[in-house]
Amino acid sequence: MKLQRSIHCMFGLTLAFALIAPATASSRPPAGSKPLSELLQGIEQRAGEVIFSAEFGSGSWEILACEAGRGHCRQIDVDPQTGAELRSSPEDTSDTPPPSNGKTASQIARSIEDRKLGVITELEYDDPQWEAQVRPDRGRAKLYVDPISADVRRCIGRACPPRGK
Repeated sequence: MKLQRSIHCMFGLTLAFALIAPATASSRPPAGSKPLSELLQGIEQRAGEVIFSAEFGSGSWEILACEAGRGHCRQIDVDPQTGAELRSSPEDTSDTPPPSNGKTASQIARSIEDRKLGVITELEYDDPQWEAQVRPDRGRAKLYVDPISADVRRCIGRACPPRGK
């Protein structure tokens, strides 16, 4: 009976990992994708919107953008390789916007990309700072970034650079 229970448990864990693995593998933009900073800059310039967050999932970037002054907000699904808007839908948010005297989301993303820590998979303004998930080939890092200076305040994870860099 114990052996049978162990086999069922092992099978369940194997099945769970098999179901999770494809989602994890696709949680990074594919090779040949445009840098996140470039995609965000296009939205900021073209639509004049303030970016609150960007998250990669299900093969596209899901970007929350609002008209300056906290007007109309929308979720925009963007193709990571072409930068084309795939769809857009109205979105409500009670999130605090990034400071108007701070760096834009595209500037924050560019500062992170310039550090060459890995691919950004998520960027979100969570008052009072930007939070970014970065995935190199191995490991992960979560960066907490100052919205005014774009300096990294704190880094958690195996992919963090050595202190003082």
